[in-house]
Amino acid sequence: MNNDTLSVRGLSKAWAAQQALDHISFEQASGSILGFSGDNGAGKSTLLKILASVLGRDQGQVSFGGISLDDHGPWRRMTGYVPQDLALDERLPVRDTLKFWAAARGLSKTDQAYILQAAAADPLISGFLDKTIRQCSGGMARRVSLIVGLLGDPRLLLLDEPFAGADQDSREMMIGRLLQLRSRGCAILVASHEPEVLDRLCDRILVLKDGKLTEAAVGSN
Repeated sequence: MNNDTLSVRGLSKAWAAQQALDHISFEQASGSILGFSGDNGAGKSTLLKILASVLGRDQGQVSFGGISLDDHGPWRRMTGYVPQDLALDERLPVRDTLKFWAAARGLSKTDQAYILQAAAADPLISGFLDKTIRQCSGGMARRVSLIVGLLGDPRLLLLDEPFAGADQDSREMMIGRLLQLRSRGCAILVASHEPEVLDRLCDRILVLKDGKLTEAAVGSN
C-alpha cells in the first residue's frame, strides 16, 4: 500500500458571476474514501471534473503523489473518472464497450485481452457482456460505467453520483468493489446527494454549499 496524498489548495472556479468553487482546500490519503455531499449546483460535479482534468480551474494547486494536475499525461494515466452522465454508446455490447475504452486509454492489445478475460469472471458484469448498453438496466449500466472507470488500475478514482438509478443489488456489488479498492490503497472521491450511501461508504464526508466547504462529518464505515 502506498502513502500518496491528494492535496487540493485554494481551488476556485467561476462561471460568469457565479462562484462554483470558492478557494476549496482539503487533503486525502490513499487507501481512503472521501465523500462530497450537497444540493444540486453546490459544486460537486465541477470539483470532480477539475480533478479529472476535463475542466480547467481559475486558481489553486492540485497534486497527488508528487504529480501535479498540470502534468496532464501522467495525471490522466493514474486517474479514473466516472461521470454522472453515462458516457456509454448505447449501441455497443458491454464487451465492445470495454474494448473501446481500453483502447481509448492507450492500453496495449495484451492488456485489452486481459481486461476481457477478467470481465468474463467479474461478477459485476460477467452475466451480460453480450448485451448492448441499451438492453442493460440502469443498475447494469452503472456497473459497466464503474468498470470503465477502473480501466488501467487507477490510483485516484473520481465518482460522480455513481449509484444514480441503480437497483439495490447493483449498489451492494459496487459498494463492495469500492471497499476492496480502498483496502488496496486507492484514493476514492465520491460525490452524491444520498447521505445514507456516503455515511456507509466514506471515511470522511465534506459538505459543499455555494461553492464552499461548510462542514465535515465522519462516515460510519
